[in-house]
Amino acid sequence: MNKKKENKNAYKQMKFRAGIFQIKNLKKNKLFLKTSTDLDRAFNSDQFQLKLGSHKNIELQNDWNTLGSDNFEFSIYEELKIKETATELEKQTDLKELLKLHQIDLLKKGIKLY
Repeated sequence: MNKKKENKNAYKQMKFRAGIFQIKNLKKNKLFLKTSTDLDRAFNSDQFQLKLGSHKNIELQNDWNTLGSDNFEFSIYEELKIKETATELEKQTDLKELLKLHQIDLLKKGIKLY
């Protein structure tokens, strides 16, 4: 039982990269942006949902179904530098603000978003 507790505490101490990742529609030059507190694993959930046909963004899902996975690119859009003392709420708030800023900037540049 102690080993389980040790593993749980070790996991809590791990540092994850946080930021924004993107799924880019290469045919339509359209972006889906999403925040994550674990960029190294960020794509797994969304990619799984798309393959399953159950992604929350219906427009993205329809394009995925129509165009196929080869026409999409998954990448990190921006990594957020987080203070070691930041709480989970502070991380989430910072990520939401950063996402809004990028969305506004991209729309001003004429880039289409999901």
